[in-house]
Amino acid sequence: RRANELTTTASIPTSWWRSFNRYHWYIFTVASLAWLFDCLDQQVFNLSRDGAVEDLLVNKAKATEFAAYTTSFFLIGWATGGLIFGALGDRFGRARVLMISLLIYSICTGLSAFAGSFAGFCAILFFTGLGVGGVFGLSVALVADSVPDRTRAPALGLLQSLSSWGNIVAGLTGMAIGLLAARSLLPWGLRAWQTMFLVGAAPAFIFVFVLMGVPEPPK
Repeated sequence: RRANELTTTASIPTSWWRSFNRYHWYIFTVASLAWLFDCLDQQVFNLSRDGAVEDLLVNKAKATEFAAYTTSFFLIGWATGGLIFGALGDRFGRARVLMISLLIYSICTGLSAFAGSFAGFCAILFFTGLGVGGVFGLSVALVADSVPDRTRAPALGLLQSLSSWGNIVAGLTGMAIGLLAARSLLPWGLRAWQTMFLVGAAPAFIFVFVLMGVPEPPK
């Protein structure tokens, strides 16, 4: 009877997160925040794109048409960054290249606020997309290489779910900046879209310094 009880107890599955130690939680938290900031950056672009293009184009009537072109530059950079930084992560380490990817897109997001022409805006967006694409792939690889095998699928599912908070934060930020702009309370004479890009760049840039202390997974 005692042997049967032990067998039954051993066969009861435990929650996957109970097998996480401090290192696993640290890596998972870092990767989740990287994804959150990535999604925040995407939504900042979506919310700011039209206003930026309208200000940068001489022919305002074509703003809607040309806004779609900026999305193309962003997405092409995103796909290219996923390929390039994914390969670099295999060679030089996930955490190290993740830090570089995050640094690229945070700086370029900030630079978007100071674009002086439509062509310059598109070029900056391409490089922003490079960093965004790198962060998405490398964050997943970092978690997959670090957590216990049986927890990989649920951990990556939760990583994906938590990224939605980046979209929510971006939406709330856009609402707040819109209210300030309506009351002419934005600092330094900035427009709403410029403020959005600067605010979107700040948390990602600060987070780069956190990534400096992330150890590479043993795998």
